Amino acid sequence: MLPGSLAEEETGQYRSKIRIETGTDLGEGSGLSIEELERQIASISDAYARSSAGRHLARHFVEAGEYDKAIDYYRTALAADGLSDVANREMLRELAQVYLLSENYAAAADALERALRIKLVPQAGDYLLLAQAYYQLGNLARVVGALDPIRQQGLKLTLAQRRQALALYYQAGAYQRCEELLLQLLAAEPENPANWHQLASVYLQQNKRKQAMDQLDLAWQKAVPFREQDIQLRADLHAVNGDPYGAAGILEAAIAEKSLQGSVATYRKLFQYWLQARENDRATAALVQAARLSGDIDLYLYLAQLQMEQEDWQAMQQTMLRACQNRLPDKYVGRANLLLGISQLKLGDRQSARRSFINATLIGGASEKAGKWLDFMAAEPATEAEARRIVGACYGSRGKQVAPTGMADAVASSGAASPAPDVEVRTVPRQTLFYLEYEEPLAELATQARSLAMRMAVAIAKSGGKVIGPLQLISQGPDSGAPLQLAFPVRGMPRAGQQYKVRQAEAFKCAYLEYEGDAASLERLWSDFLERVTAAGYQPTGEARTVFHSGASKLELQLGIE
Repeated sequence: MLPGSLAEEETGQYRSKIRIETGTDLGEGSGLSIEELERQIASISDAYARSSAGRHLARHFVEAGEYDKAIDYYRTALAADGLSDVANREMLRELAQVYLLSENYAAAADALERALRIKLVPQAGDYLLLAQAYYQLGNLARVVGALDPIRQQGLKLTLAQRRQALALYYQAGAYQRCEELLLQLLAAEPENPANWHQLASVYLQQNKRKQAMDQLDLAWQKAVPFREQDIQLRADLHAVNGDPYGAAGILEAAIAEKSLQGSVATYRKLFQYWLQARENDRATAALVQAARLSGDIDLYLYLAQLQMEQEDWQAMQQTMLRACQNRLPDKYVGRANLLLGISQLKLGDRQSARRSFINATLIGGASEKAGKWLDFMAAEPATEAEARRIVGACYGSRGKQVAPTGMADAVASSGAASPAPDVEVRTVPRQTLFYLEYEEPLAELATQARSLAMRMAVAIAKSGGKVIGPLQLISQGPDSGAPLQLAFPVRGMPRAGQQYKVRQAEAFKCAYLEYEGDAASLERLWSDFLERVTAAGYQPTGEARTVFHSGASKLELQLGIE
């Protein structure tokens, strides 16, 4: 949100502005003690001397913290009207600040209004103090009315005063004025991330969603720091501006870069955005993560339904078995058995499917649909023992869990149509890569990688970029003829040069393997991994990436697949 609340600093702020001039000339009373001056002030007839004495006493009692006495003597000094307009205005300012310290905001506003009526060149601080008094009175319309003359009269504000005016305008709901001030602050302090995010917030308050999105996109390009809530807001703005694909890409990249926690809520939102973008495979992958993290049965059932629509029967079956690892609440048992039965039937396991459908008919929720599936497969009627209670993978309070029979046969019968489950697949989001081409023998890279990476990181920082991911070694494939690339994912706008290059890498679908151990065996590791991926039925594209997560001991192999 906008700069901190006015209440946090106001007491110290008022006190710090009260200037006490102890050397003021008191005229006839200059040689008297405070006690003597108090006794004699009523008898002083000279207007100048009476005003000077009253001001001296008022300032003394401000320093002593006796605000009631200070207020009385300020009034006495002003009533005598023995000083110049400049001195009277200064006393009215001091009096207003004492009223503020005493929480008499109406009197403070009145004193400041009097000060501003004096025919002298006004000062911006008086209007700011008046606006604070009206804010404390809850009169927001008068807050705006007190601040607007600053702009109308062309008065100059310091950066601190601009922030103060910004907070007051924001509290009063004058968002257009906030926008103007934030543009000034952004021009004066482009390195301050608060200015960027506050301007986006003010755009949103005015329902300027496109401007808010553009503001955050520009901030991101300039490597302005983003908190998690800022990343979420940027993604949400892309979605509401009709770009769910971009919204999902923002979230996915932030999760991959670990700048956004991969929570259940985040994966649910990622699922929704991919679904809106009609990227069903990626939506399903996000929903899988949300379901695994939460254990939410509703999510598992929704995921299985989505996989059924995609005719991904093996994934659907695995989802349901994972959902049924523990005893289910009774309200889910019927639907869970129905979905499990459908996946079993589609994978050719009629025996398990029949039992799952019978289970679904024994409890409310999906009995009618399960009966139709039993009719469809011309299954034998349930025996007396089968109709007595639910027995199977998905059971409730009155059932018994057993592993479904025929599972291994069903998986085997699916053959190459479903890749082996021990190969994990994901899509690396689109990213900007800052890289150098490495044409030396690969064996020499182990001794050079650290120094090369350090020089690259320095070049990125000096040219206006920011490293946002681990070092990667990228091969375009033996048939491409292209040299290896040693690359960092970056944000901002780092400049390429004679040695370094910058490119946009599109989303990269890959099989991946995380490895922790001796990097010296990397060549053998890649050979084994390639063999596993091809044996699982995937077709490699030729591109391969080795990601160095932590020094040389924690690696991730990423093999591009069709």
